[in-house]
Amino acid sequence: MKRTPLLARADLLQALELAGDDDQSERRYAGLLAFAERQSMAASASVVVQPEVDGRAFVGPAPAATSESAAAERLKAPLFAITNCRRLDLPAEADDAVKPSPLTSEQCAPRQTQGDAAPFVPLVRRTRLWPALKRSALELRHTGLDMRRLLRDLARARPVRRLPRHRQPIWGGELVVVWDRAPHLLPYQDDFQAIVADLLQQRGAAGCTLWLVDGSPQQVSQRWPEKPGAGAAAATRSEAIPLPAPGTRVLILSDAGALSGWPAAACAWAELTRQLAQHGAQPVVWAPLAPAQIEVELARRAHVFCLQSAGGLRRQRGRITDDEQRRAETARLAALRERLLARMACCVRVEPALLRALRGITPATAVEPALEALVWIHQPVVYDSLVSRAVAADHVARYRQAFGELTADEQLAALERTLHLHGWRGRATEAAELLIWQAHASPEARQDCDCAARVEEARRWFEAFKETATRSSTPDPQLRHYTLDLLARNGADQTWVEANSEWLSPVWVATGEKLSPAGLRSEDLVRAISARSELPAVACQLGVQAEGLMLWSAERPAGPAQSRLGSPLQVKRLLVSEGEGLPTRLLDPALSPQAVATLDRFFGPAAGVTITTGQHSYRVSRIERPEWAQEIGRDAFGLYADVLVPVQQSKSPHGAQTIVQRLRYIEAGHFPMGSPASEPERYPEEGPQHPVTLTQGFWLADTACTQALWQAVMGNNPSHFTAENKGGAQHPVEQVSWDDVQRFLRRIEALLPGCAASLPSEAEWEYACRAGTTTPFSFGENITPEQVNYDGNSPYHGGEKGVYRQATVAVRSLPANDWGLYEMHGNVWEWCADGQREYAERDEIHPRGPEATSVAERALRGGSWGSLARLARSAYRSAHAPDLAALRFGFRFALRSTSPAGTTEWPRCRGTRHRGHPRDGGGKEKIS
Repeated sequence: MKRTPLLARADLLQALELAGDDDQSERRYAGLLAFAERQSMAASASVVVQPEVDGRAFVGPAPAATSESAAAERLKAPLFAITNCRRLDLPAEADDAVKPSPLTSEQCAPRQTQGDAAPFVPLVRRTRLWPALKRSALELRHTGLDMRRLLRDLARARPVRRLPRHRQPIWGGELVVVWDRAPHLLPYQDDFQAIVADLLQQRGAAGCTLWLVDGSPQQVSQRWPEKPGAGAAAATRSEAIPLPAPGTRVLILSDAGALSGWPAAACAWAELTRQLAQHGAQPVVWAPLAPAQIEVELARRAHVFCLQSAGGLRRQRGRITDDEQRRAETARLAALRERLLARMACCVRVEPALLRALRGITPATAVEPALEALVWIHQPVVYDSLVSRAVAADHVARYRQAFGELTADEQLAALERTLHLHGWRGRATEAAELLIWQAHASPEARQDCDCAARVEEARRWFEAFKETATRSSTPDPQLRHYTLDLLARNGADQTWVEANSEWLSPVWVATGEKLSPAGLRSEDLVRAISARSELPAVACQLGVQAEGLMLWSAERPAGPAQSRLGSPLQVKRLLVSEGEGLPTRLLDPALSPQAVATLDRFFGPAAGVTITTGQHSYRVSRIERPEWAQEIGRDAFGLYADVLVPVQQSKSPHGAQTIVQRLRYIEAGHFPMGSPASEPERYPEEGPQHPVTLTQGFWLADTACTQALWQAVMGNNPSHFTAENKGGAQHPVEQVSWDDVQRFLRRIEALLPGCAASLPSEAEWEYACRAGTTTPFSFGENITPEQVNYDGNSPYHGGEKGVYRQATVAVRSLPANDWGLYEMHGNVWEWCADGQREYAERDEIHPRGPEATSVAERALRGGSWGSLARLARSAYRSAHAPDLAALRFGFRFALRSTSPAGTTEWPRCRGTRHRGHPRDGGGKEKIS
């Protein structure tokens, strides 16, 4: 049966102590600790810690054997720790000689200097459009008898019912133009303006009336020319277009509501054409549509022409007659719109001219002018701006992925047209679009030589921009605004952010913002933060309170309710990420205390946070109770787990009993292994000091193995310092060899199913001994016999002499280090799992010495009751044959879970393996 995490009794006692006898205070403090009150159902007031199946722990009165007890609410709280540590692969600092210079005004100027923008490209070339437009606007007048036609009919013996007359197209006395300026028709306004300008130039303004409407003939915004004697306010939106004289041509420049998505607009245009036709006027509609979008009913009442580049400009008869056809055409256009949106996904901004150019890339979209309006009003997929469009941030990742699925020719054509039309804009737009294109284009498209050169130029531009944006400790308002706008539009595109993280990170850090876009690499952010000389490094400490994971800039508060997490830090900023694809928070350590993560963050399958600082990232995750642990909890030192080892009466001189061994969770982390060259009384084998990273946490006994525990497991006691000789059951076992310890570990595994028992490696032992310190001892620069059991007649580096006990002391009788580990210095030498490796001046990740069965020596650490003080230093190294059981040799063991509950994997090891050497003579202690 799976066993689950438990809450420490110390946490409950602390809450009860704070509450006193006040029931209301008790409930309030319980709430702060994420506890819920449980109704008492038994007379017993004893407190028990009970497991719960959902992975939390609860505390309450002793359960009664009733059905109500099972349904009672429970007090819950999570336990969490640093379970993984990763060393960052930080890029080397660039040489100042190769750093780019800041941007100049010439580098920001547009490439194109002739005119303000690219030449206008109409929907239909004027040479094709004007003849058809003229024919549609002319009136047919009778100018006399058509004698040739009359004679022809008479010669063919056809009856003449009406005398034929000549019909000549001429400009009539009156022409009415209705110009639709609806927002969704903005891409066509230059086309409509060119049509009106040509009409006025070729026909003249006499007798011409222009009505400007906003999407519906019922929403008139302006009339030209104004009514005689009326001011500018004469034409209002409430004014209706009057019906002209019979025979008047009414030229309508609109989509007649077909693309507005507003049924009322289509009905209003249909009503206008009906009224005009009934009155005897001739409505003529020029629409930016393809023939497939023309309604049959509209074509019956008006002469309808399509502003389409392909095909003849002939009058259309209409194709849509019912709702089914209308829905089918809408679906077809929607699919083509998605393809057009994919083409424009890499554009920072899309003006109407660029939208038309992108539509013309393939024949399927080139013949559909309606796509421009459909894209323009496709909110919220595109930003709503007066002059341009772009794919909105919430949708940019999806459409850029679709861009990557386009053909290479289509991708290259989109880039070519974008760069051409944006050549009249500042260089920043062009550079951004090139890097976005580079992040999503196919490998085939990226191989194009011209594109590769332009992309490299864009990279250099942004490198120069980075130098400009980061050279001052105070952010430039314009540069800051540009950076934030660029990230607001493109920050959701993780592919682009990751591809450009190296220059984006320092630019973003320079803005002073606290929440970074997802995709910026931790390595680049750390490097950018470290380069900010105006940010001071602050000493701080992570810890646990009732609220959750906390950060203190000063020393954390004392007491079991404020537990440590990890080692003390010296950082400028703390990076906090709650998962892949999520933004990173930057915490200022000077603002203390502040919450890093609430308790709720540590529940659920993906519970935990990642904290990055310096050269390392730490994963803080929930810790479940291992299957082999009776209790798990947290106190001022951190997490602990209690193991109960049953003792058979035949193996114990004191009868049947249970041994309790407490283990401390040693969190993943890093430390400087070895001693620095400046450390007094050091040995050459302790150097060079080098960084070591332990990637995963593990459980380590808080004391050396006692004689009582050895007796319980092995059935004998090989120790010299027994109860009859200055020792006892709670003294560490000694006179055990490394080989003896291996047999003990295998029996522990048999007694505690679900665990893998081992000795700590030499690196793990020194990491646990230092407990976050860099001094010779975990207690500081020196030690006394009140702290460590060693030969008090041989103090360290000028220290005062003290008592020399000449024997072991009971475990836990001397102070623990900051991680709750007792007697790591002195008392007994402690065996390590591996042999000694030769130190090298390089970063190491979970290094281990030689471990083959043929290894001549295994490492020993910590010194003993008979050692010189210098041999009890954290960095001192010794080794001996694995079969030697000397008077001063003991050990402490580590446990790792093999079952899913509380699993801590044994990490893959890296490092050279070699033969160890004995450390005897030459001023060193002979261990025996």
